[in-house]
Parts: sequence; structure tokens; C-alpha cells
Amino acid sequence: MVGDILRAAREKKGLTFKDVENETSIRSLYIESIEKGDYGALPGAVYTKGFIRNYATMLGLDSDAVLKQYYDETNTAAAVPAGPEAEEDGKDAPADPPFQSGMDFHDRVEKSHRSQNILVVVGVIALAVVGSVYYFFGSDETASTVKPGVVQTQEKAQPAPLETKPVVPIDGVEVAAKFSARCWTQVAADGKTIYEGTAEKGQTFTWKGKDRVVVTAGNAGAVELTWNGKDQGKLGHDGDVVEKRFTKDKAEEIK
Repeated sequence: MVGDILRAAREKKGLTFKDVENETSIRSLYIESIEKGDYGALPGAVYTKGFIRNYATMLGLDSDAVLKQYYDETNTAAAVPAGPEAEEDGKDAPADPPFQSGMDFHDRVEKSHRSQNILVVVGVIALAVVGSVYYFFGSDETASTVKPGVVQTQEKAQPAPLETKPVVPIDGVEVAAKFSARCWTQVAADGKTIYEGTAEKGQTFTWKGKDRVVVTAGNAGAVELTWNGKDQGKLGHDGDVVEKRFTKDKAEEIK
């Protein structure tokens, strides 16, 4: 059984359920349920696959082989069927099912981190170019050569009057997230998955959609959200798996 394989590997490393929770951000209750084969105690098939893959990888096991064992035991196919949200209107089904073979969970996270690093490098280069242009061409155009014996005076520029800028309404749906701890997260905008990975402590993200944004978090207590400029507080409690939908008019948790 999958649970026996994972338990043996954990005990061989001398790890407790709490040790695994701290390393993977998966609640101890779910880890224990997986080892017992009590999959009904987990929040759903998508999360179960993700938890098993993450747990197996953390223990240094072949996650694909462990997942295949899970499929064989539960007599389920590798592809994840559409969830309740997709059945409702077919718009929230992700373009690619999470944790599908051929696109390992950790590969996706690493790819996300590499993309963020590239953006940082590009930003630094852009700032350097702007600074160089300002250094060479941004000197005071009013300065002139001062002749000997001549005192040059210059009037002080008067500050411009303050202008009150109108508040520009947000077009569509905008959700901003700040993470206080590691958290597996998946985000879909208008039915298309735009983010999936493990966000790290201190990271912030902003996701936008035309009609709606759906956020799923495996450690809801680690996520603070803002929806269209309105503070929503934490998505849930530590260790809870929460899925929430945001539209132009309302925010609601998906049961």
C-alpha cells in the first residue's frame, strides 16, 4: 500500500508527522490519513494526489511510482476529473490538470522561481539604463557658464500646487496575496490556471481576471488577501485547504 511505503520511508528517516508538516506544509492529520489509506478524510482527489506527490518527493521517493501505486489501489485514472466548479458552468476547469504526469509538481515550482528571477534581473538592468541616461542627460538645463566677477542668481522654483487625483476603478477582478508561510497555491482566472506552486514566506502576488478569480490554498492561514482594493484578511486557518471565488460583485468560499 501507498501508506505502508510512505510510513516506512518516514520512519527510516526518523521523522514524526509534525516534522513532515513543517517540511511540506501538509497538515499532520492528512499525512496520518494517507498512511492509513483513509483517503476519504482528505479534501478531494486533486489535493490527495498533490499531497502524496509532495510527501513522496520530500522523502526522496519516486513520486510518479508512488502515484501509480495510488491509482492501482483506488482503481482511478491518472487524469483528474473536473471538479464541482467545472461541472457548474465549465469555466473554472484548469487548462492542465494539476500534478499530471509529465509535469512534476516541483518542476513547476522551480520553473516559476526561474521566471521570477529573470524578471528581477531584467528590472535591475532597466533601472541601470535609466540611471545612466539621467546621469549624462539629466543635468540642470538652466545652468550656464559663470563669468569671473559676475554673481549669478537663480530664482527658486515654487512647488506646484497639489492635485487631487480621482480614484480609478479596477476593471475586472484583482486579487493580491501576501504569504506569511509556505503554502501550496493554485489560481485560475476566467477558467484558466495562471499560477500553481508553493509560495514562500514573504512573497506577494497579484492576479487579475476579467470576470472572476478562483484561489485555492493548502495552508489558508498563511495567506492574506486583498480583493479589488478591499482587505479580506486571512483566507482561513493554518493548515486548512480553502477554495474561494472572487467576482466583480462578491467573494465566496467554494464548498
